[in-house]
Amino acid sequence: MEKGLEKHMDETFKLPGVAAVLCTDGHGLCLGAKGSAPKHSSGPIATLAAMAGDLGPSGAASPVVCIESEAGSVLIKSCDNLTVAVFKAT
Repeated sequence: MEKGLEKHMDETFKLPGVAAVLCTDGHGLCLGAKGSAPKHSSGPIATLAAMAGDLGPSGAASPVVCIESEAGSVLIKSCDNLTVAVFKAT
């Protein structure tokens, strides 16, 4: 894994309330995970980010997808060919 990506994942994982971080490429390949992030969810995470991007006007920045449950939430954001999911516990 690229050291820069690993450093950013470590910094994000240390933020209060963050239970896990997962990074995936545009095809759903898991590039890295910290904490309790389920690596098998990298494909659906990449797909959700791509589908959410299709909802907005072309050329607009990709949206942040937030999935909430009683156990916590997942924030998903794409930039270039990288998708990041931040899992937060309640």
